[in-house]
Parts: sequence; C-alpha cells; structure tokens
Amino acid sequence: MSPTVQTLLIGFIVLVLCAGVGYFMGKMLGLKKALNFFFFLWLAYCIYHMFVGMSHGYSFICELPFLALNFGLPALIAWIILKKASSLK
Repeated sequence: MSPTVQTLLIGFIVLVLCAGVGYFMGKMLGLKKALNFFFFLWLAYCIYHMFVGMSHGYSFICELPFLALNFGLPALIAWIILKKASSLK
C-alpha cells in the first residue's frame, strides 16, 4: 500500500474518531468543535508528513501535490459534514 493511501486512510480514521467523540460529548455543538479541531490537527500532521518526504530527498514542489491531496480529501469530507451539521441546528 502506498504512503499516500495510508495517509488518506489515517485521515479518514481520525476524522471519524473526531466526529464521533465530538458528537458524543456535545451533540451538534460538540461535532462542530471537533471538526474544527480536526482541520488544524490534520493540517499539522500533513505538513509533518510532507517534511518527512522532504527529508528523504524529495523537493518541496514534488511533495506539494501530495500535501494537497492528503489534506484536501479528508478536509473536504469534514467540511461537508460541518455544513450539513450547521444546516440541521
């Protein structure tokens, strides 16, 4: 399994965990807070992952599309959940 697929799977697992814990702790308000926390947590992890790739000899420009993909897909799903939760109130 490629590192990109592994990172995406980790992202979706962390997203589900954050959403579940947030909803369990405080219903919709907890879900919104947990998803906002997920964005920052996931961005930090993806930037760290990019620097690991750069330490193995890949350039910043080479790693940038993987950062966008690895952060973007789970963040897009989290954003969609956040918008759906906001409309439910």
